[in-house]
Amino acid sequence: MKTWLTYLAASAMGLAFELVFKDNALFCSVMTFMADIVMRLGIFIVFPLAFFTMTAGTASLTRKKGENGFVWLSSIFWALFTSVVLAVAGALIFRSYPSAFPTSSTLPKTAEDAAVLYQDLASATFHRLGDANPLSVNAFVNLIKSTDCLLPIIFVAIVFGYAIRPTSEIVRPAYITMNSISEVMFRLAKNIAKLLWVGVFFISGTWYEKLWTDGSVFESWKFILLCVIAFFGCLLVVIPLVYAIATGFRRNPYRQICRLLSAATAAFFSVNFMFSQPALYTDCRINLGIQKKVVSTALPIHSIITKGGSALISTICTCSIVFAVNGSMPTSVQVMTIALACTLASFICSLHAGFEVVFASSFALTLLNIDISGAEFAIIGILPLLNGLALMFDTLLAGLGTSFTAYQLKADCYIREKDTV
Repeated sequence: MKTWLTYLAASAMGLAFELVFKDNALFCSVMTFMADIVMRLGIFIVFPLAFFTMTAGTASLTRKKGENGFVWLSSIFWALFTSVVLAVAGALIFRSYPSAFPTSSTLPKTAEDAAVLYQDLASATFHRLGDANPLSVNAFVNLIKSTDCLLPIIFVAIVFGYAIRPTSEIVRPAYITMNSISEVMFRLAKNIAKLLWVGVFFISGTWYEKLWTDGSVFESWKFILLCVIAFFGCLLVVIPLVYAIATGFRRNPYRQICRLLSAATAAFFSVNFMFSQPALYTDCRINLGIQKKVVSTALPIHSIITKGGSALISTICTCSIVFAVNGSMPTSVQVMTIALACTLASFICSLHAGFEVVFASSFALTLLNIDISGAEFAIIGILPLLNGLALMFDTLLAGLGTSFTAYQLKADCYIREKDTV
């Protein structure tokens, strides 16, 4: 069966089981325990996958002058363009249908509580910046010190990739060996992607439980409707239009999005972009038919900086929170300023895996010197929904960005049996 069908079916099964057995303590314990295990299994190979494939891909691209630089430039362009477009789209959607953010039990009760949360966020940011620093004491430390950021891995992979490029016969065996290992990693990622539907079942069950336990999602139907409008508007109109324009209307964007649904579903329910990486690598290589060297180099870059979904959702949340706290509609200038601030925050929000929307909103409010006494931390109440939507769009944009780079390089390859049609 197609992986995107199995992933969606698994998420539906998770909902059904949660509805039937949600009052059973044993069932809830088993779901939580298994969700933690499958989450770890899903992330298990991501770092070696990124390292070996990026190393081999960098070496392969250097064989033809200009390709390596173009991959980076096109990836950065795609990240900048999509983040700005989606953030502005979020601002326009909010202006068209304004809604106040629902209050939550996670809202700080006093200014002191808010100050503690700000301090914890700042401390976590500096700690993660230290872990993500690619210039460590030695290269081997880079391979093990970070648990949720690919930046140190990518830096080491680029250095090794340039070193093993096949410029002489004595280096060629090393290049061939690394290329073979990268093929092994792609095969392993494909096998894991086929089995991750089991993980989606357990993770989706805990996802539903977290939303129902907090209950904030039921406090404001207008805000949920705003999220629904933003979801379908961007999924069916904005993202396809951006991709169609980028490829000169020569590719069907809806078919490309359909072929990325398995990875997008995994990102949505896991609320962790790392968990979706094996499926995303597989979708880009097999479903989209992109050459290995482009997937290996462009996809890790997009996984770090292409955060248009985070910019979109954080823009909507920030505007809605300001609206709820102040009791008045933000002006058009304020809304667009918030959108640009969230766009800037989105480029570094990967340092806060699992809390991208909270970080981006808090960063934007701090940057604009807007004091709302920590009200932005109310996002935590419905974080599974909001961050899930953000990462789902980020995953789709990463896959489409890789496809855009492949289109420009004419790096498509024929796949005999695609996962989807």
